[in-house]
Amino acid sequence: MMHPVVSKTRRPNWSRAIAKLLVDLAMLNLATVLAVFARLDFGAAPWSLVYILRFPGLMENLVFVAASVLLQTPLALWSYASLRDMERVAIVVAVTKVLTLQLLIAVSGEVQWSRGAFAASAVLAFLFMAGVRAVARWRYEHTARQERVDVPVQKTPSGARVLIVGAGDAGDKVLREFEGHPELGRVVGLIDDDVAKRGCTIRGVRVLGSVATIADAARRTGATQAIIAIPSHAASVTRAVLPNLADTDVQVRTLPGMWELVNGSIHVDDLRRIRLEDLLTRTPVSTDLGPVRAYVEGKRILVTGAGGSIGSEIVRQVVELNPSQVIMLGRGENRIFRIDREMQQLENVTCAVPVIGDMRDEARMAWLFDTYRPDIIFHAAAHKHVPLMEKNPEEAILNNVGGTRTLLRLAASHRAERFVNISTDKAVNPVNFMGASKRVVELVVQVNDGRERLRATSVRFGNVLGSKGSVTEVFQKQLQESRTLRVTDPDMERFFMLIPEAVQLVLQAGALAQGRDIFVLRMGEPIRILDLARSYIKLAGLEVGRDASIVISGNRGNEKMTEELWSGTEHVVPTSNESIMRVECPAIPELAVLRQAVDALLNATRSHDVNAMRAALHTIDPSINIP
Repeated sequence: MMHPVVSKTRRPNWSRAIAKLLVDLAMLNLATVLAVFARLDFGAAPWSLVYILRFPGLMENLVFVAASVLLQTPLALWSYASLRDMERVAIVVAVTKVLTLQLLIAVSGEVQWSRGAFAASAVLAFLFMAGVRAVARWRYEHTARQERVDVPVQKTPSGARVLIVGAGDAGDKVLREFEGHPELGRVVGLIDDDVAKRGCTIRGVRVLGSVATIADAARRTGATQAIIAIPSHAASVTRAVLPNLADTDVQVRTLPGMWELVNGSIHVDDLRRIRLEDLLTRTPVSTDLGPVRAYVEGKRILVTGAGGSIGSEIVRQVVELNPSQVIMLGRGENRIFRIDREMQQLENVTCAVPVIGDMRDEARMAWLFDTYRPDIIFHAAAHKHVPLMEKNPEEAILNNVGGTRTLLRLAASHRAERFVNISTDKAVNPVNFMGASKRVVELVVQVNDGRERLRATSVRFGNVLGSKGSVTEVFQKQLQESRTLRVTDPDMERFFMLIPEAVQLVLQAGALAQGRDIFVLRMGEPIRILDLARSYIKLAGLEVGRDASIVISGNRGNEKMTEELWSGTEHVVPTSNESIMRVECPAIPELAVLRQAVDALLNATRSHDVNAMRAALHTIDPSINIP
């Protein structure tokens, strides 16, 4: 027969608490006896013993008991005694002595013995009580270490030799964890840029030098791991540490964010491998979404390509801004299914509507605009993979150009307010069909039919870390399958952004849009793909040449060595958002001229005449030169 389990509240162990209080009382009285004995030049021992039995001594004991109970010092576990416990002991002793002195003066009008002995007894009492706690903690830690050594499975240490980057609070916590778990390895040194800490020690471990000298410290100590223990600046410190350890076998890890360190709740198990996002050559952008809320709240939002990396993140961020409806449009049912399920699992989110459809299908898109009448369109749907589109140029043009033009016409005719097109740095002086299609889209957005009402804008940015089909996803798959990373050219470099920050800035650009705009996001300096591959291998805990290799595979066709964010005929001006710049373009073609040229391009595309497509693209924009 099953019996119900009755929950009982754990109560303090009063017998232990009373025993600890009695020990503290003994220390208090011992301190008093010694202080009085010393004040009497060690010649009247009986009088010092008699003192604690007289009225002043009894009063002091009563005050001490009351103060201890109020501050709950007897409930503290001595085996985990900390500085805070010592502070409470000091407060109890100070309160006891001061209050006893005041009571004696109030009762008898005078103090019958030396105030010097009174002060000395306070100091001795604190030292005795603190000493008892320190001994208890030492005994506990010594016993715990001995028990761990005696466990057979933990007799063999991992052999890891660890450098901790950061000789602050977090570094001390990590060091303490390694002390308590020697089977995890041994800390052989600390690294910190603070000159005042250089050569000092924490728990017996020396601060060896700065981040700039970490490679030398690793060689001298034989370190195999480096742990970055500066949570508040982990990303910037990581970017400084990794280049200095590039030629070593040292694995690099970081601690979680500072919110995970609340109440000191950090353990070695919380260490994580560095994400590739940490390797940005700049600090990730985080912006105030207040201006975005002002134009999104209460509006009907259409997100095209809502199942993709950028589109789905736009959905996630927009639903937090209280829109009246978010229409999630996508051609692939699996991706739309995933983002729809994600929205269904969120509390208080009922505004998301999944729609399966192809933006090239004018009838389907007309039904969508008639049914939902979106106020704002975030256009993330596009074919984007350069080598694939070089083999299928017709699809790049029909999808990217034809589909976008259909959406723009419907947005204008249904009196939408904003249309934000997501473009790419590959649209600048394009040399491939994907980049060329996006450049034509930028022009179509600028010269849109409803420009007197519709604020249409394009936003350019580079590669997005972690997006579907991005270089990071390719590297991960290659490393898992063959441990061979393929890089097209050792000098090829690209701009990189994180998905959340890219979307934040896209939303901000929508707030800045006045119509016929092109915005460029500040992306820092470009990163060499070869350097990215080396870092990726290193962060996986492997060594280039020993555990994994890099192969130069050659240009896959019409790929630039370095991308640009604006052309030589364009120039940029700042905006009210320091992370966004507005591109000022040369003369924009007239609507009728551009419409005729785009029609010619689409006709050539439907005829599968690639040469005519190249000619039509060059006519639309002379900067387009596809070999």
